[in-house]
Amino acid sequence: MAEGFDLELQDYCSHCGDFDPDVEKIEVSSFGDRAHSYTTTIKCENAYKCARIYENMREYYESSKFFRTE
Repeated sequence: MAEGFDLELQDYCSHCGDFDPDVEKIEVSSFGDRAHSYTTTIKCENAYKCARIYENMREYYESSKFFRTE
């Protein structure tokens, strides 16, 4: 049986003012099932943009002398 909901969100999505939900609902019922079953995927329209910002910030802080432990 397929899971009912799939959340494709990152930790940094929490409390984001730019969160714009992108919901995709797919019917996963088998032929002959009396009741219809669906799986719903929830992600953000801005996921690609935020992932790029996150990666750029992570790379900056990892290369920064301030955070080096050498």
